[in-house]
Order: sequence, then C-alpha cells, then structure tokens
Amino acid sequence: MLRYGIRLSVSVATFFLSLALSAALSLLPSAAPRASASAFEREVLNANEEYLQAHMDRDVAALDRLLADEFTIGGRYGRVVSKSRRLAMLSDPDVSFLSFEGEETRVSASGTDGEVSGRAVLRGSYRGREYVSPPYRYLRKFEKRDGRWQLVGVEIFRGRWD
Repeated sequence: MLRYGIRLSVSVATFFLSLALSAALSLLPSAAPRASASAFEREVLNANEEYLQAHMDRDVAALDRLLADEFTIGGRYGRVVSKSRRLAMLSDPDVSFLSFEGEETRVSASGTDGEVSGRAVLRGSYRGREYVSPPYRYLRKFEKRDGRWQLVGVEIFRGRWD
C-alpha cells in the first residue's frame, strides 16, 4: 500500500511539474514567440498554450483532442504515464495547481514536427496537502496530424539546472 502511495505521489508530481513549467513559461515575456519565430513555431506554441489551459480549466475533452493516442510522459526513473492515466488525473478533484514558475522556454518546429522545452518548478495541492516540485526541465514533442498539432510525448528531466 505504501508503494502505491509513493508511486501515485510521484506520478502526480511529475504531471504537475510538466504543467507548471509549461504554464509559467507561457506567461513569461521570454515565453512569448519571438518576432522572428516561424509560422510553424507559433502554431506549436499555440498548441502548447492550449495544452496548459486545458489543465488549468480541467477540460478533459480539450486535452483528449490535444493528446495523441500514443501520448506518454516519461520521467527520470523510467516511469511512463499514458494518455488515459493523464486524463484520469485531470479528472481527479483532489488534484489542483497553485502556481508555476518557469523560464527558458524554447520552441522549434518545421513541417510536421515541433518541440517546446524549458525548465520549471510547480506548486500544487493533492488531497489538501500543498507541495513544491523539485526543479525540472521538460521537452514536449508535437506532431501535426490532419491539419492540427497533437502532443505525442513529454520527457521530464530533474536535477541541477546549471
């Protein structure tokens, strides 16, 4: 039972960390698209913002459209979270987001492939207990399918930032 609790806590923290970083970065001036950003890069940043907003609004339907069927989140310890688990977590009323602190948002995109990366710290709440994530870096991979960008995977990297 203790292992389940630890795994759930790690899964929730990983989820919130990726959300925190994305949200924080999208709110910072450095997260805004550069004037020289390509049309593809702006589209990927818009899809990334939709992804974050779906989490903040607890919009499971929007997130379901944004995530590819094979979507996964991979973390430092080899743990993988699927699309169905991510959607279930967003539906959990015990999970909430308090704030995101992020920086160094970068985007690259061309054709049908795009990536958004950066670093963040997340503050959230699970079952009424507040927590602060350790600093982490993330990499989100998008693909353009049937005329729209979908998120196919997220990698979370924890550890020192320097």
